[in-house]
Amino acid sequence: MEFVKYLLIGVSVSLDELAVGTIKGVQVKHMRRVDPWTTGLYFAVFQGVMLIIGFYGASLFSKGSSAVTEWIADGLLMLIGANMVREAFSKNDENAKQQDLLARMDVKSMSVLSLTMSLDALAVGVSLALGHRLDIWWASLSAALVSLAITVPAMFVGHKLGHKVGAKGGAFGGAILILLGIYELLQYYKVF
Repeated sequence: MEFVKYLLIGVSVSLDELAVGTIKGVQVKHMRRVDPWTTGLYFAVFQGVMLIIGFYGASLFSKGSSAVTEWIADGLLMLIGANMVREAFSKNDENAKQQDLLARMDVKSMSVLSLTMSLDALAVGVSLALGHRLDIWWASLSAALVSLAITVPAMFVGHKLGHKVGAKGGAFGGAILILLGIYELLQYYKVF
């Protein structure tokens, strides 16, 4: 039964990677075989580490911290999505040449994206510290492994889709990120 709890924690903090991994696959024009694995490892490490930071840093947080992390994470998703939509419809050659955050594979871009994706894990870590009797190390490992298992195939599928939807795939991906951010906020406030 404990295994199921750890697996559910891993899935709950890693489902965003399904959407973002797919969109990243669409955005990366010349994806190397190592890129999905690199992205998956970034996401996995950040998910696991943020759970641990949230757990051990729980004493530093007030009750409002989960709302703050929710707004930051979802706001960043919506901003990235809005930028993707803007760039997809931009007539400016400079914007057309500039790759957005999801298309880049450099350390800085991957770290920012991974941090954005793992803010929910920070809040879950705080929650685990405040009342759940689970081993944070197993929960962290589960989140990391599930994140890796979700991201890698999502990027491959996204890359295949990217060839079919063409240049406006960024607008579609951006719209998904905006909707995901709105959905997460509505879910946080228990609208549904």
